[in-house]
Amino acid sequence: MKKIFIRSPYFIEVDEAGQLTGKLEIFIWNKGTTEPTTPNYTLTKNVPSANQNKLAWNVANYASEFIKPISPVLVTSPTEENVNTWCYMRVVSYSDDVEVRDETFVCLNGYNNYSDGYNYDDTDDIVPLVNVSIKAYKHTTVPYINVFLKAATYQWLSSVGFNFTVAADSMWKLPYDLDRYEFGVIGFTKPVFVFNSEELCEPKYTPITCTYINRFGGWQFLTFFKASTEAIETEFKEFNILPSSIDYNVLQGQRKRFNHQGKQSIKCNTGWVDENYFELIQDLLLSETVLLGGKPAVVKSKTSEKKTSLNNKVINYEIEFEYNFGLINDVI
Repeated sequence: MKKIFIRSPYFIEVDEAGQLTGKLEIFIWNKGTTEPTTPNYTLTKNVPSANQNKLAWNVANYASEFIKPISPVLVTSPTEENVNTWCYMRVVSYSDDVEVRDETFVCLNGYNNYSDGYNYDDTDDIVPLVNVSIKAYKHTTVPYINVFLKAATYQWLSSVGFNFTVAADSMWKLPYDLDRYEFGVIGFTKPVFVFNSEELCEPKYTPITCTYINRFGGWQFLTFFKASTEAIETEFKEFNILPSSIDYNVLQGQRKRFNHQGKQSIKCNTGWVDENYFELIQDLLLSETVLLGGKPAVVKSKTSEKKTSLNNKVINYEIEFEYNFGLINDVI
């Protein structure tokens, strides 16, 4: 089954000789719910002209309302991921009301690079939703990686191994508390992929873990080990007020501030990291779902220089965040 990344366009084309109209019926649902009997969306078009009868629709954005990642839940053994982190989409294509194609996709909340070209998808049975070539540096918590798996029995092996069965195609959480893991179908002689991590001791600063949805549509864990600096920014409206009497109280003042609100921001430093960590920083700056220390946040930094060991010798990234809520509770 094709896995598509819905933050980038994915086009369905209908191009039958002599056609006058085209139609798509789109059915979308989450695992654990029943596929709808009637389409969520029906899209129709007429051909531009007799000489140009190809029709195309971008269907990626229709799946976004069914994918609602909020926060990751840590686990100590392989566990299925929240079903709201991805969804199914079935697209039935018609030419002049005659069915020409019926295809079902797995929709992931990721994106493609421009260099991937249009209509990038992944048809592998095992799809890691992280770049497994980047070593993960962690603190005391046990993070995990997301992998989309076809139904089968798998092994997640280190000095302590896990065997687990996937009953139906789904996204899974594979925790890593040791340094090296191998993954594959049970009984494998050669792993499908290897994932490396390292636990770092930080004696001076309090590490802060950032979790966000990366380019693959999976949760990414990135720890900021070094110094962090917090600040607040306030805003308000100010008006001149009328005196209480002609003989006014000089302690009252002439202006009053209303609708005070404040936002909290924080600058964090990764500490020394590998050169390939820029991919994680890029995904963080482009992510639509970010939590910092378990709190909702947005990335305030808009730019980040790509650092290399040749130019910079040692590599540290400083990122500024803003917590995604006001200091005064005014939720109504």
